[in-house]
Amino acid sequence: MLLLLWCLAVPVPPAAASSPPPGMPAGAGDTSAGGGLCAADGLRKAVVTAGLRLDHDNRTFTKVFSTLTLEVPPSWPHAHELLLSPDSDRYRGAMRCLVRGPLEGFHTRWREWRSSEPTVTVLPEKSGHGRDSAPRLKVVMTAHGWVEQREKLHIGAWSVDVGRARWTIRLEPPGTLERARWKRITVDPGRPGAASAEPAPDGGRGANTLVWNPAAGGPVPDVVVGVVPAWPRSFSAQDDNPPFAVFDEAGGLLLLLALVGALWCVLVVLPGHPVPTPQERRAVANLRDWSWTLLAVALLVQGHHLRLGWIGAFQESDEWRQQAAYAPRAWLTSTAAGIVLLLFARPPRTLRVTAALLFGATATAALWLALAGPDTALFIQPSTTATWRTVGAVWTVTIGSFLLFLLGGVAAVRRVVVHGGLIHGTSAGWRTRRLLGGTVLALTVVAVCYAVTAEREWRRGSWLSPHADPFYGAWHQAELRSSLLWFTHNAHAWWATMLWIPSGLALLAVLRARGTLTRQEPVARRGPRDADRLMLLLLFPVMAAMNIGDFTSSSALVWVWSALYFLALVVVLRLFASRAVAAQRLARSGEPLGTVLAARHAPRLRDRARRFRELHAQLRALDQGQPDEGGAQRRVLETRLRRLHRWRSSTGRGDSLPHQVSVVDAALVLGPAPTWWDNGVRAARLTQPVSLPFSVGLVWETMLRGESLTGTLHYGLGLPDVFVQLVLWQVGYGAAGFVLGALWHELPGRRGPAKALAPAAAYALPIGLFALGNWGLGEEQTALAFSAAAMLLVLTLTGIMMDLETFRGERHFWRSRLALLHSVYQMRYLSIQVAWLLAQAAALVTIWQFIDEAASPPPTNGNR
Repeated sequence: MLLLLWCLAVPVPPAAASSPPPGMPAGAGDTSAGGGLCAADGLRKAVVTAGLRLDHDNRTFTKVFSTLTLEVPPSWPHAHELLLSPDSDRYRGAMRCLVRGPLEGFHTRWREWRSSEPTVTVLPEKSGHGRDSAPRLKVVMTAHGWVEQREKLHIGAWSVDVGRARWTIRLEPPGTLERARWKRITVDPGRPGAASAEPAPDGGRGANTLVWNPAAGGPVPDVVVGVVPAWPRSFSAQDDNPPFAVFDEAGGLLLLLALVGALWCVLVVLPGHPVPTPQERRAVANLRDWSWTLLAVALLVQGHHLRLGWIGAFQESDEWRQQAAYAPRAWLTSTAAGIVLLLFARPPRTLRVTAALLFGATATAALWLALAGPDTALFIQPSTTATWRTVGAVWTVTIGSFLLFLLGGVAAVRRVVVHGGLIHGTSAGWRTRRLLGGTVLALTVVAVCYAVTAEREWRRGSWLSPHADPFYGAWHQAELRSSLLWFTHNAHAWWATMLWIPSGLALLAVLRARGTLTRQEPVARRGPRDADRLMLLLLFPVMAAMNIGDFTSSSALVWVWSALYFLALVVVLRLFASRAVAAQRLARSGEPLGTVLAARHAPRLRDRARRFRELHAQLRALDQGQPDEGGAQRRVLETRLRRLHRWRSSTGRGDSLPHQVSVVDAALVLGPAPTWWDNGVRAARLTQPVSLPFSVGLVWETMLRGESLTGTLHYGLGLPDVFVQLVLWQVGYGAAGFVLGALWHELPGRRGPAKALAPAAAYALPIGLFALGNWGLGEEQTALAFSAAAMLLVLTLTGIMMDLETFRGERHFWRSRLALLHSVYQMRYLSIQVAWLLAQAAALVTIWQFIDEAASPPPTNGNR
C-alpha cells in the first residue's frame, strides 16, 4: 500500500506530463518497434491464420475465443526480438507489431484476457539459400473475453459489436498484416449459427463454422458476420446498461426491504411475557432498532447503486474520465452509512472518539478537495502532477469513509452479540481494543490486496505497451489513481452484501432470551411456537440459505428466492409433521407423545433405553442358541421389555408408549439438551468441524478453480473475499445446524439422519428450482448440486452426533464412539445409516468429478 502511495505521489516527468494528441488514448512519440518502425514490408511473406469462436452453451455470458497464428519470415527485422524475454521492451514492440499493428504510444485492452503468453516456436529450415531459408518463427496468440456489455469488444484480431438484439463480428487485422498471406479465416458463431456473412464463405466446418480461404497475394477479406443470439445471452450482455442495470440494483434493494418487512412482522406478532426478563427487553429493543438501521443503510447504499445504474455508470463509456465524478457521492454514502451503523451500535467512549476523529479527518480532506484541490476528473488525468497533498487528501477521504462504514458494521455486530447476550466476554475495554485492532488489520489487508490487484490489472491491460515510452509512467499513475477512486464504491458494495449477518444475529438474540424459559414443559409446549417459530423459520433463509437467484446476470428476482426458502421449510414441516416421533399417540389414551414428554423425563428415559438395549442384546444371544433352550428366559425378557414400554399420560393414568416407538426413540426425541434453544446451539457447534471440508471445497470451486482463480486474483477484493466466503459458509452451516437442533422434537424420523432429511430437503428445493431455471436458460450450474448434497451430508452427520450426545453419559462404558453408536442404533439401524452415509459420500465424489468451472467473467475494479 505504501509503495502504491509513493507511486501515486511521485511527480510525473515533464515529458510524460504533456497532453497526448487529440483522439489518442495516450501519448505519442514511441520509437520502438511498436511505433512507426514495424517494417510492415517485411511481413508480406508472413502466413496468417485467424479464428474466432463464440461459446454460448452453459454460460451466463457468451465467451469469445480468438486465435491468431503467424509464420513470421526471418527477413522481418524484428523477428529475432520475438525470442527475447516477454519482459523486455523489444519483445513487446515486436509482438505489438504482430497483434496490434503500428499504434502510436500507449495502448490498453481491458476486456481482453489471456490464459498464457503467446507461444513462439522455431519451425524447421526451408531448403535453399539466402536469408529466407533461415528458420521461420511460428507465433500463436490466443485471447478471450466475455460479451457482458453493449459495446464494441476487441479480442485479438477481431471485434464484436454488441447491440440490443444483434451482434456483429468483424475481422480487424493489424495494419502490419494487411498485405501478409492470409491462409485461412474461420468464424464459429455458436448455436444457432450465423444470421449473415459477408463476403460469402468458401466453405464450412462442423455444424456452424464458416471458413474463408483468401487467394494467395490477394487482399485480406473484410469478414463481417451477423449473429442473433438467444435472448438469455442478449439480456446478460445488457445487465450493466439502463434499464437492465436499474432492475438489477432494484432487486438487491427489494431483498433488503423484504428483510426489513419480515423483521417488522416479527415485532408485531412478538408477544411479551407477563414479566419479561431484562435480557428479553434488550434483545427485542436491539431487533427493533436494527430493523430501522437496516432500512436506512439499505436506502443509502442500494439507493446509491440504483442511481448509478439509472445514469449508466456501470456501462462502458469512452468518456471514462467523467466517471471519476461518482467518487465523491460514494465517499458521502459510505460515511453516512457508517455513521448510521455507529449510532445503532452505541459504542463505548473509545470507539466514539475514534469515530469522531475519523469523521473529522474525512470531512476535512473532502472539504479541502472540494475547495482547493483538483476535481476528481482532473485527478485521474495523465497530465496531472499528483502531489503529496492531493494524494494524501484522496487517501484520507477514501480510507476514512470506508473505515467508518467497516467500524460501524463491526460495532453493530458487537452490540447485537454482546448486548443481546449471545456471548459473554471479559471487560468492555479489552473487547473494544480487540475490535479496533481487528478493524485496522482488516482494512490493511483489504488495502494491500486492492493495491496489488490494481497493479496486476494494469500489467494485464497494458502488457504490450513499451515501458520506455514517456507516457507509460503517466498513464500508469493515472490508472492507479482511477482504481483508488473506485475503491469506496467496490468496498462498501462488498460489505453491504453481508448485512444479513447482524439481522440473523438479532433474531438469534431474541430467540435465546425466549428459548431458555421452558425447560420443564412438555415437548409440545416447550418447542418454538408462534413468534418464536416464525423467527426460527425466518432464520433459515436469512442465515442458512445459499445465495442464489440471478438469472441472465440480473438480481431483479433475488428477493423471491428468500421467500421460497422460507416457504419450502414451512411446507416440508407441515407435510411430514405426522411422521415425527413426538406426534405419535399413546396406546390407550391416544394422546400425542409430545404432550407427556418433558426434559425432566430425560434421565429416566435414558436409563430405560439402556436397559432396553441390554435386554435386546440378551434376546439376540438367545436366538443364536438351540431353539428348545431358553424359552422361559425369553418370556421373562419380553415381560421386562413390556414393562419398560409403560408410560403415564398427562392425566397421570397408566398408559404405554406408541406401539411403533421404543424407549430408545422416546429418549432420542428429547435430544441431548433440556430446551430447544440448547439443542439448537449444540447442533450448530457440532456442524463446524464436519462442515469445514465442504466449505473449503465450495470456496475452492467458486473462487480458486480455473477461471474463478483469475477473477479472484484480478478483483481488488477477491483475495480478502476468499477468507470471508469461507467464514460465511461456516456460518450458513451453523445456522442450518441450529434450525435442525431447535426443531429436533418435531422433525420426522426416529434417528438423527432421518431428522436431517426435512431441513436438507427445504434447502435443496429452491436450489433445484434455480437449477431448473438455469437449465432452461442455458446457464451454468456451478456447485449447485454439490452444495445441496454437502448440506445433506453435514446435517446427516450432525444428526448422528446429536444422537451420540443424547447418550454421552454412557461414553466411558464403551471403547469408542462407534461402539456406542452401534449400541444405540443396533445392528439393523447402524447398517442402514452406514449405507446411507456411503451413498451420500459417493454422490458427492461423483458430483465433484463432473462439476463445471465457473463460467462467468472476472469482476473488474471500477468501470471498464
